[in-house]
Amino acid sequence: MGNSSSSKSSSKTSNNVSKQSNTTQQQQSPQLHLKSTGQIPQIGGHKYQLFDEEIAKNLEDPIAEQQVIVEQQVQQIDIDAKVGEAIENIHVNMIPRQDVVTLSQFAQTLPVILQVQAIKSQMKHAKANIDLVCVVDVSGSMEGNKISLVKDSLRYIQKILNPNDRIALVTFGTYSGINLPWTLNKPENKQKIKDAIIGMTIRDSTNIADGVKLGLRMIKERKQKNPVTCMFVLTDGQDDNKGADERCQQAIHEYQIQDTFVINSFGYGQDHDAKVMNNISNLKGGTFTFIENIAKASEHFILAMSGMLSVLAKNVKLVIEENPNYPIKKLYGDDFLWHKLEGSKYEMIMNYLLEGENKEFALEIEIPSNDKINSQNEIVLRSNLAGEFLELKTNFTKQQELNIKFSLQEVPFEPKEIVEVNYLRAKAGTVIGAAKELAKLKKYDQAQQSLNQMLDELEQSHFIASKALEIVVADLKQIKDICKPQLFEQKGEALMLNKQKNHVQRQQSLNNSMEWNSDQEEQIENYKNGNLRLSVCEMDDDYQKNAQLDSPVQQFRKNSGDSNLSF
Repeated sequence: MGNSSSSKSSSKTSNNVSKQSNTTQQQQSPQLHLKSTGQIPQIGGHKYQLFDEEIAKNLEDPIAEQQVIVEQQVQQIDIDAKVGEAIENIHVNMIPRQDVVTLSQFAQTLPVILQVQAIKSQMKHAKANIDLVCVVDVSGSMEGNKISLVKDSLRYIQKILNPNDRIALVTFGTYSGINLPWTLNKPENKQKIKDAIIGMTIRDSTNIADGVKLGLRMIKERKQKNPVTCMFVLTDGQDDNKGADERCQQAIHEYQIQDTFVINSFGYGQDHDAKVMNNISNLKGGTFTFIENIAKASEHFILAMSGMLSVLAKNVKLVIEENPNYPIKKLYGDDFLWHKLEGSKYEMIMNYLLEGENKEFALEIEIPSNDKINSQNEIVLRSNLAGEFLELKTNFTKQQELNIKFSLQEVPFEPKEIVEVNYLRAKAGTVIGAAKELAKLKKYDQAQQSLNQMLDELEQSHFIASKALEIVVADLKQIKDICKPQLFEQKGEALMLNKQKNHVQRQQSLNNSMEWNSDQEEQIENYKNGNLRLSVCEMDDDYQKNAQLDSPVQQFRKNSGDSNLSF
């Protein structure tokens, strides 16, 4: 009896220890669990694999050799000639509203458009290889349609990437983990990448900063690196701890990453913290996209990703220098685009320059009264664009001066479309930002009044019928409609932040195809034509292997009452 009792007691103690051990393992982060047990942890009965950071480093695929296109019938490449042609295809234009300014006894404001163009070359050249790390929210609120659409969107991106591009996947809930180390998108890895995407599993709450920090470490600690690097951050919620953007900024400062890269952030639905996501994208000159309609998620991803296929140059910086006698009165986007340097210089860090891209930025120069002007011709602004061509591995610089003529005689004013349209867009974006701040203070009437004033100004433009201004008017009216109690709290700040950056920073958007380059046009067309779509069989197979949800095919079968339907 004693032995039996002792045996039971021992067994009970052993069971308790085992339970405690299991509880401890469940409480561990997946990285620690994997490191200490060698097993894939389970949550909610679903397996998912997260790699320890050190293990992920060892599993990193080496980069592929960058392809170089050699023109047929050319025995020897004249590098200097190619560099010269590449530089000729880059234009920095400073376009004033008036080439000749009629002087006045009062100071005047002269709007100027600063245009950066990278003309598409007629010569063939290789696409720069890309390293893309996707940092994806898998907290509880993403469960259901959101995470399913994110998985599909990432699969579309996988189809866009070239075999020499690498993709990595980080997910975050309360903690972050590596679902996929740096992996080449070559045919033999397709299934591995697909499994990592489809295998993303919903877990606990939201820690955006932890996910971004892990993504940053993956960029910093790569053994090798491709010429172009990009991070996508996707979430529908708010970080459980305030100041996620500040912690991300501290991490960037701490890690001292020397590589050029951008962070593009995507916010889903009504509950995400648009300000935080916008600030995170601003840290590296990226874009913030508010995905109001979740069904459009894939199009937003494809637009952003296809832009990265067109990178012509990196480490691109634009510096402008004012003439102290003709000071810059206003730089549109000075709160996130421009940074003050020493003296009378301002800098915009563009990071990457895309081939076939046009960017227009607005500013205002103060023209003093006629008694303070002693010349009929003045250089009022200088600009310098510098960067490094990826394919040619050569630095370049492009300089330009803005020369203004002055007249004491009345000069007829002839509006220039490129100036007026882009100046009004910048003003509208700034008004949207100001209205957002008023709405946050619940001053909805004042916010709507400022939006109405901007609409009135647009209606008086000579170019109100232009496509670009039609889009601005539509955006202002949409924003005016949500600048009301409850509606603003639901989605107002996110929408207004997104529209503000569309018009001031000129980030690409789905509703303005005029600003897309040829790669973006091609990939969006491929998507709409079904050339990128996942096949029905693929989707059904994905959901059967992994899921918590029925696939669209399975749902159709259930709704039709016939489980034996085939496609």
